[in-house]
Amino acid sequence: KMAPPVMQFARLSLVNTNICRVAGNLINAKQGDQQVYGFATLKHGSATTLPVPPKRPPTGFILFANDARPNVVKQNPSLKPTEVIRAIAARWRSADESTKQKYTALSKLRREEFIKQKELYDTKLTVQQKEALKEVAIEKKLKSTKKKLHETLRQLERPKGPRSAYVLFTTAKRSDVQARLPKEVMTTLAQMWKELPEEKKKPYHEKAEVDRARYESEMVAWMKRMDKEGKWEVLNDLKEDIRELRKEHDPLKKSSSKS
Repeated sequence: KMAPPVMQFARLSLVNTNICRVAGNLINAKQGDQQVYGFATLKHGSATTLPVPPKRPPTGFILFANDARPNVVKQNPSLKPTEVIRAIAARWRSADESTKQKYTALSKLRREEFIKQKELYDTKLTVQQKEALKEVAIEKKLKSTKKKLHETLRQLERPKGPRSAYVLFTTAKRSDVQARLPKEVMTTLAQMWKELPEEKKKPYHEKAEVDRARYESEMVAWMKRMDKEGKWEVLNDLKEDIRELRKEHDPLKKSSSKS
């Protein structure tokens, strides 16, 4: 029997929301690096090493941007990176068709070369490396889907989860400990909590109960709003995607840890 929506999505607070936000530059002129990564760099137990695959070919716009960037920066040295990108995009939009066609054609040539390199790369992979690459791809998609779920829940203003007594304690004491022992904040707070008499922990436990009641009340109201606005389908779809990706990922992870 499936749990009601309020129970299902109360458990969504367990989804890891501490997802790294990786800000990458749109323009990367560095090409052709040859490296070999061990799986340890990807937090895997396998010793399988993977030659870096051929880089995907840049689009016509990216090729144009790589050429235009030095000139834009020179003419506008005070622009922030995001403003530089906007300026380049404006130049691309106003460029004549012959310019766009030149970069589009160059991108097409790069893509044809990429396909050849990728085919050669694939033929040289061992069975273990192919499994490792599959695991990395699934892991990347899983991470992306979790991030999308987290962002969707944030946009839908899901109530913040209840704070524990320990979290309330560390929040109250952190600034003082940070000032005295900036390099030992967490270990110091943990020790302080451990040594705190039960009588002095009691106020934090009481506050935690109040916060839990707040959370449960807000969640009930939020669930009703989700029902009214018909938002369950998109959330259920994302949750199902995560479940299916984990089914694919877990056996591969076990296999790689044994190799």
